[in-house]
Amino acid sequence: MSSANFIMLKQIWQKLHQGPAFAKASVGKQAKLFYIMNQQNQITNRQAKILAAIIKEYSTTGLPVGSGELSEKYGFSVSAATIRNEMQALEKAGYIFQPHTSAGRVPTDAGFRFFVNKLMKHLELTQIEQQRLQQELKTLQKQYIELGKSLTKLLAKQAQGAAFALLPGNASVTGLSNVIDSSVSTEEVREIAKFLEDVSEYGGQLVKTDEVKAYIGSEAPVPLAKDFSLVVTKVNLPHGEKGVIGIIGPKRMKYARNISLLEYVKKLLATGLSAIIIVSIPQLTQFPS
Repeated sequence: MSSANFIMLKQIWQKLHQGPAFAKASVGKQAKLFYIMNQQNQITNRQAKILAAIIKEYSTTGLPVGSGELSEKYGFSVSAATIRNEMQALEKAGYIFQPHTSAGRVPTDAGFRFFVNKLMKHLELTQIEQQRLQQELKTLQKQYIELGKSLTKLLAKQAQGAAFALLPGNASVTGLSNVIDSSVSTEEVREIAKFLEDVSEYGGQLVKTDEVKAYIGSEAPVPLAKDFSLVVTKVNLPHGEKGVIGIIGPKRMKYARNISLLEYVKKLLATGLSAIIIVSIPQLTQFPS
């Protein structure tokens, strides 16, 4: 895909976030169609906008999205019938599907992956958010002896999900209750609990590079409930120690927010800022360098 098309896709998502009126006035003016190759499938500019809107709506409500909702809320200049036809094309391409209980559509793993790779705007935490995170981590470190416990408490609260920290000599998990609600099956609860129980065995499988990695649904290289996603990264501590931190949540999680959260905590740990009390821990070599 050309850099021009990539930039245009990012602009589409950014403008959708600014509300229906802005989307209709600005995004709607981009009449020229372009094509984006994803494996063997092609989608048009309008289909990309519709997919972005479906993911935005589904991430907010957790409910299947219908063409009428998109027409009313997102200011598309075409009829609900046209949107419905485009949704059928997206379904055929494998980006959305229709649950048997609803006429609306839900993003597939491929749809979420397309969003994360092509449409999602990179998010930077504000200066105020960064200061609050530093202060909160400092406070937590006064309450808990283990750095891992402080990290998981912080991440679980900020992401409203489950979190884990695999540090030398210590593994900590927190927040299972955050990802359990009436929509989560008993089997999924067991799968998530089992993953968290065994997470210390998975560090090397989850992180291959220094970048924050998002695993969507069935993409995870380790056992994880199919309707959940995992955002994870390797961390480097000030004295050369290494570890892994991660967040688990539903597939409709706020990927940009959670990725930026891990990126900033990773930075804090690497620099050993005075706002954080780093405890001395032995070297652990099971994680990739």
